[in-house]
Amino acid sequence: MAVDPRFLKGLELFNHGEYFECHEVIENLWLEVSESDPNRDLYKGVIQAAAAIYQWDRGILSGARGLYRTAVTYLEKYRPEALGLNTKKLVLEMKQLFADLDRWDGRGEMPRDKKLTPVLEFCHPRNL
Repeated sequence: MAVDPRFLKGLELFNHGEYFECHEVIENLWLEVSESDPNRDLYKGVIQAAAAIYQWDRGILSGARGLYRTAVTYLEKYRPEALGLNTKKLVLEMKQLFADLDRWDGRGEMPRDKKLTPVLEFCHPRNL
């Protein structure tokens, strides 16, 4: 199956810490594919993973936590790999990053440990 270049571009943006831009690029793809596309929820999962990190960085902690939870739900369906993306690793690293925030009591600030930020592993189409 051919991988849409927008998906790959979004993954590269994610790895460069450009979470808002990642979200925008992959969301444009997601909006164009039919509801029957087998990768639609994969796109949604990556979109929400990027948005979760972006919201955390903006200090919108309850929103970040909610996006994280739905991202993992979408991505779990595609483990261990989909369209060249190592979804198993992404889910594991998202869970590690969000472990403290997932237990957050809703009070005070909760800084993100940037050392735990997921690094996406994916194969470019020429390697698939």
